[in-house]
Amino acid sequence: MNSVHKTERDTCRLIITRRNASEVLLLPSGRSWSLLSVEILRGERIAEQLTAQLHAQCGFQAYCLFMSSTATSDRAPQNGRCAVMETLKQNDNAPAGTQWVPLAAVERWDEHTTDAALRESIRQLRTHQRKSSTGPFARPGWFRDLFQWAQEQIDPLGLRMTGYFRQLNASPTFSLIRLETTGPAVWFKATGEPNLHEFPVSVSLARLFPEYVPAILGTRPTWNAWLSREVSGQELDQLKEYSGWERVAEALANLQIASIAKRVELVESECKDLRLRKIIGLVDPFLARMADFMASQEKPSPAPLKKSELCLLGNRLKEACWQLQDLGFPDTLGHIDFSPGNILVSPERCCFLDWAEGCVTQPFFTFEYLREYTRQNFPQDGAVAERVTAAYIRPWRFFFSAHAITRAMAVSPLIAVFAYAVANKTWCSSEALNNPSIAACLRSLTRRMNREAKYVLEESERCLN
Repeated sequence: MNSVHKTERDTCRLIITRRNASEVLLLPSGRSWSLLSVEILRGERIAEQLTAQLHAQCGFQAYCLFMSSTATSDRAPQNGRCAVMETLKQNDNAPAGTQWVPLAAVERWDEHTTDAALRESIRQLRTHQRKSSTGPFARPGWFRDLFQWAQEQIDPLGLRMTGYFRQLNASPTFSLIRLETTGPAVWFKATGEPNLHEFPVSVSLARLFPEYVPAILGTRPTWNAWLSREVSGQELDQLKEYSGWERVAEALANLQIASIAKRVELVESECKDLRLRKIIGLVDPFLARMADFMASQEKPSPAPLKKSELCLLGNRLKEACWQLQDLGFPDTLGHIDFSPGNILVSPERCCFLDWAEGCVTQPFFTFEYLREYTRQNFPQDGAVAERVTAAYIRPWRFFFSAHAITRAMAVSPLIAVFAYAVANKTWCSSEALNNPSIAACLRSLTRRMNREAKYVLEESERCLN
């Protein structure tokens, strides 16, 4: 995260409701009313900040239903963000200087004297109440359903919910919440479009590889959600000793080797299909699209790649894929967003979280992401990356020769970047060309591929000489 974002703040106004959204908390302001507001750090989790600050300021627990779309409205940009929230208890007293006002009365107020953001947020809230298709987590009262359901899942373990929670993500279709119990905490997670597949993928991985992922205690398909046991351990990027990184590398290799016999089942569970034959078929359409992106670049630097350069890059990508295919390495479980923040390390095991980017592909691609993060975390010690690489290679040496592994590792950085770029369909979406940030990101990835392709060629020539 960019450090400048850690000190920049946004104002967020709060539409706080209770009693099934029949009342809203307002501040009397002369003859009118205003909304409570808090300041939040830019770039940090919004829902977590809102719930914590509201508890500190008002003394009651509330959870975020959704961020109102007025937050980005051009009609009232000075109002900043708006969050629609609901108190956990139905009879919380209004803090000093505030008042609970019937929402029906607010809806009858003159639109010229009522806050535009408040009116729009109420309209959206009513829409979510009427239409279940808009998403279950914007509906008032859903948190009580969650607590009841979660308690049913942990009853067999002899645990009880304490009522304390930590909400990290809030939207109508996505949710991530830590729920405290009388024993280990549990995590509730639900995903919507475009990550609906994370639900079946997570369920399958918990069944097939319980040693490497959190245990799932219950599922709720209508919410596309699951409840998992909290895993103890430190996040990998918090570890200063390279031995933890070596353990993760070896655990990744062992997980991938264990997944070889489950490849078909993993694809059927909606892991992304990034097997070599699929990747090769995407080279030409991707680079044709990148030719359009390069042509649309407005800044002179870095220089856009020419069509001839893209054509040569395409040939080198295919050659690298064919070389890897000839080596005979099997497709395995992979991860296109293998972030150290989603890897927990304890004395007992290494646990891998968040499988929205889980895929079936060549094993070394996932390791390339881990190796890149290793270099970033230990920039002054290049030997650490070598040790981590050796730890990853060790289990594979039982199945493949050192020569084959070396050749596979040489071409994998190039194809790993390409696999990352095509893992979702952003590159071929209709909006991509008109979105400067997406276009810039894809151009950058393509230039990275071009550099990797040149490096692979130089290494091959060096070996021949």
